[in-house]
Amino acid sequence: MAETTRPVGVPAGIFIRFFSACYDLMILFSVTFVLVGGPITLVKEFIGPVPNWVQYMLFTTVCYAYLVGFWIKGGSTTGMRPWKLKVVMADSGDNINLGAATIRFLALMITWLSLIVTFFYLSMRNTESPLFLLAAGIPALSVVMMLSKNRQALHDFLAGTAVYRVQPAAKPSAEE
Repeated sequence: MAETTRPVGVPAGIFIRFFSACYDLMILFSVTFVLVGGPITLVKEFIGPVPNWVQYMLFTTVCYAYLVGFWIKGGSTTGMRPWKLKVVMADSGDNINLGAATIRFLALMITWLSLIVTFFYLSMRNTESPLFLLAAGIPALSVVMMLSKNRQALHDFLAGTAVYRVQPAAKPSAEE
């Protein structure tokens, strides 16, 4: 019986993760446009206005299904695959479970929303606000954590996950 070996990986760096996230954001924009924007436009046209909270919930649900579904099923989203990135449990290297994926998603959304709020405050030139300091601190902490030895962003640390750049496993030689 042949033994299967787990692929070897190195912690993914900040730039490769950024490019992967950009790719995923383009895909998410397209998917949410089709699955949320189109139906909401039709409902508005033929039935009437749709409350904003319904639109936000639909958008969040589609994003959750895309990210968490890919993380659980294969460990990587479509944006992570070209760079051979994989999300795994930090302590064991196993595939992540639904609980860890949900925590990772929620923490990632908080980081992204904090980044958006930070840019909003910067554009308004209102950097003295305590909310600005809090909002800017979350993404900054995440970036600083990614520069550490383990290269875990804040959402990875909170979920107990890590992102690795997978390298092909060495094939056993014929002599073994």
